[in-house]
Amino acid sequence: MAGTLDDLAALSGVSRATVSRVINGGSVSPSTRDRVMAVLESSNYRPNLAARTLASGRSGVVGIVMHVDPRLLFQDPYFSQLLQGMSDALSEGATGMMLWLGNRSKEETLERILGMGLLGGVIVTAYNLEDPLVDGLLASSLPTVLVGHRRADRTASYVDVDHVRAADTVTSHLVKLGRKRIGHVTGRRGTVAGEDRIVGYQRAMDRAGMSTEGLIVDGEFNRASGAAGAAVLLDADVDAIFCANDATAEGALDAVRARRLAVPDDVALAGFDDLEFAAHLDPPLTTVRQGIRDQGIEAANTLFQLLADPEGGPRRVVLPTELVIRRSTVGGVSAR
Repeated sequence: MAGTLDDLAALSGVSRATVSRVINGGSVSPSTRDRVMAVLESSNYRPNLAARTLASGRSGVVGIVMHVDPRLLFQDPYFSQLLQGMSDALSEGATGMMLWLGNRSKEETLERILGMGLLGGVIVTAYNLEDPLVDGLLASSLPTVLVGHRRADRTASYVDVDHVRAADTVTSHLVKLGRKRIGHVTGRRGTVAGEDRIVGYQRAMDRAGMSTEGLIVDGEFNRASGAAGAAVLLDADVDAIFCANDATAEGALDAVRARRLAVPDDVALAGFDDLEFAAHLDPPLTTVRQGIRDQGIEAANTLFQLLADPEGGPRRVVLPTELVIRRSTVGGVSAR
């Protein structure tokens, strides 16, 4: 078994430097790369992490920054699915992961990440339109990929979905069903997803010639705000409610039932995310599937691209969404 670069070079018929370039992703001809990779695989060679760090300037460790309460990370199905996707892709790429949560202020977290000098790159959840942690990472030399868009920053690399278009689609679905007063319980104001989904809702309503005055109630992306927001909208005689996420819609369902109203006969109800529980509500929830785990995978792969080609410019990935119609809007319709 080959144990050193010299051994590998002798078996491959190339120089030690060429073997090093192959291991560290440097420039070599395809035929040479194939020959060296064949030797690496047959020799079961595993590069020493410290040696790779000295040779390439990269640690082989990626930072995952989710500035959320650590107690909520694995309780919230959105964050757990996103983290699972990132973890799976990083593991596939033989890359270590260092997780940063909301234990400290954003300013302190930024200072620690940039000051430690260990990470090869960072994936950060960019939910707020204004965020000193995200802004600081983008301004640094550390390769950074956002989950959540920064379209106004032409230098930012990000992975996201088109929240505006998706919210337009689900609202248009309610319009096509003949609903006349469609309310919206928003996500947290000041967030990328929350604000974009309001825009999509308003765009569909404007196109249909329907007023939104008094039909938008601020929420917090959670069940409690969904119940409170739906109560306000029911007082305004809505016949449909689009909620900014599935947890909000679950709360809205509680409020509708408390009024002894039926879904969808009296009030049609739709959400966003297509988390696992949405299909098991009674009635099952019409929602937007956005592939949360896929976003985590794509964020990790996008960071790999940045590390492999630092001069290649920003990468922007907008993943598709799908409207999943269930019985909360159309009675008797199976999920598809």
